[in-house]
Amino acid sequence: MLQNFIDWASSTAVNSWVLSNAWAWPAMETLHFFGLCLMLGALLIIDTRLMGYFKSVSFDAVHKLLPWAFIGFAINLITGLVFLFGDPARYVPNIGFRLKLILIVLGGLNAAYYYWKLHGRLGQLEVNGDATSLAKLVGSASLVFWFGVLIMGRLIPYVGTG
Repeated sequence: MLQNFIDWASSTAVNSWVLSNAWAWPAMETLHFFGLCLMLGALLIIDTRLMGYFKSVSFDAVHKLLPWAFIGFAINLITGLVFLFGDPARYVPNIGFRLKLILIVLGGLNAAYYYWKLHGRLGQLEVNGDATSLAKLVGSASLVFWFGVLIMGRLIPYVGTG
C-alpha cells in the first residue's frame, strides 16, 4: 500500500517540477522556514500566555496572533506536501516523518480544542487574569506537540526507516 502511494506520488506533476528545477527545493525550504517562524512565533506567545506568563498582556491581544499561526501552518502544509511529493521514497517510510505526522495531528486536535472550548472564555478574562489549569495544560501540550514537529522534521535526514 505504501509502495503504491510512493509510485503514484513519483508520477505526479509536482514530483516532475521538483526534480526538474534546481531552485524548487531550496525555495520550498526557505518558505517552510518562514512558515515555521510565523506559526511557532505566534504559538510561543499564545501558549506561554495560556501557561500563565506575561499576565500584563490580555488574552484578546494574544488571540490576534492566531491568524499568523494559521498562515504559517498553511505555508508549511503546502511546502511540506511539495517535499513529500518531491521525494516520496525518502519521506513515506521514514520514522521521523511518521512521528512528525502524528504530532501534527495531535497539535491540530489540541488547537481545535483550544479554539472551540477555551478561546471564547479566555477573552473574557481581565488583563492580569490567569487561565484555568486546563488552559495551561492545552498551552503546554501545544508547545510540546509543535516543537516535537520541528524536532522530528529536523531528524528526518538522520533517522531513516528504522
